[in-house]
Amino acid sequence: MAIITLSNIQALIRPGLAAIFGDYLTYSDQWKEIFAQHVSDKAFELEVEMKLLPVAQLKQDGGPVFYGDMGQQYVTSYYHRNFGIGFQITANTIRDNLYKDEWPRSADAGKESLRQAKNIEGAAILNNAFSTQFPVSDGQSLFSTTHPVQGSAVPNTFAVPTQLNESSLQDALIGIQRFMSASGLRIALNSEKLIVPPELQFTANVLLESKFRTSTANNDISAVYNLSSVPMGYRVNQFLSNPNAWFLLTDTNGFKYYERDPLSIDMFTDTTSRNLNVNFVERYSFGCSDWRAAYASQGV
Repeated sequence: MAIITLSNIQALIRPGLAAIFGDYLTYSDQWKEIFAQHVSDKAFELEVEMKLLPVAQLKQDGGPVFYGDMGQQYVTSYYHRNFGIGFQITANTIRDNLYKDEWPRSADAGKESLRQAKNIEGAAILNNAFSTQFPVSDGQSLFSTTHPVQGSAVPNTFAVPTQLNESSLQDALIGIQRFMSASGLRIALNSEKLIVPPELQFTANVLLESKFRTSTANNDISAVYNLSSVPMGYRVNQFLSNPNAWFLLTDTNGFKYYERDPLSIDMFTDTTSRNLNVNFVERYSFGCSDWRAAYASQGV
């Protein structure tokens, strides 16, 4: 266990320092652009997708009515986990520090550490979304070409990964309109916003903000812009690991964040060593209950 002692702050026990720095601005809660927030009062949460009646069938004159089945389809589990950080500092270090107002800013440091962890955890849902090692409730990766629906397969990604451009974005927009419910009915989902890594922010800006088509000599209008196909525009997420992947979110409530225990800060003095202990802890979970929450590509 690391303990902050006088040897760690030798410069801070001398008067006359011109400046003390090391505290930087950090990125905001970018996970909030993806996940709907919920509060949990249990150790875990379960969300169940129900299968309703399928498409009605032709009934012959005098013949029987077709009977469809309904019931539970898939279950998504949200198991809350603890995240924490802390530090230990000796009594002498606290007493001899001449710049107590400047360092340590313990509350700010702890909150920023947990903020960074939460952004990483949220982004991990997308970073792992193309891997079969991280399946969603139907047994497929979150972004798959074979989500099982009423005896058929519905994709929410491309059979061949494609880069973000006008054509692939339009294909994704069409793909969302091809989504079906668990019973095989067409559903009216709309695209909402585009999530991209820093490397694709300029491409996203050109595609969504240009009134005319890009990379062409034709003076055609941009259909994506003219139809307001992505009404909330794009957001850059600095915690995405794949510089080529992009994610078109829909307006279904699929991406979830459950807060079980909000941030708590505990401070206590060890009666033997007289060291001050400061702990920052919170408990939560991220996940996706519905693959229809996005259409995406790994990029190339």
